[in-house]
Amino acid sequence: MEEKGYLSYGETEIETIKKGLPAIREVLLGDNTHQKRRLLFALDWFMDSYYGQDIWLKPFREELVELLQVVILSAQEDEVASDALDLLESYEWPPFPILERQIDQVSERLKPFVLRLIHTE
Repeated sequence: MEEKGYLSYGETEIETIKKGLPAIREVLLGDNTHQKRRLLFALDWFMDSYYGQDIWLKPFREELVELLQVVILSAQEDEVASDALDLLESYEWPPFPILERQIDQVSERLKPFVLRLIHTE
């Protein structure tokens, strides 16, 4: 059952990210919505260069951007897709070829936001 209300992350999410892309992929493509959202929230801290934690992502940053695009397309929960979209919008620049090729798979609620993202110059 998904927890409602306050969303936070802790040592579990930090360690998952430090383990690398396979561990991140396992959570983000898994079945637990709350775990996905906690990990995406933690990724916000890691992707923001201001905090200096982006060094953990450098070896697989490009693959992480691809994974976030896949999450936007495949998430059954709009909240998870929206969280992934927020990360791309905040920390990355187009092109986003996976989203561009498969825009028809984006939920109707998020499609206007994805279209704005992929057409950012």
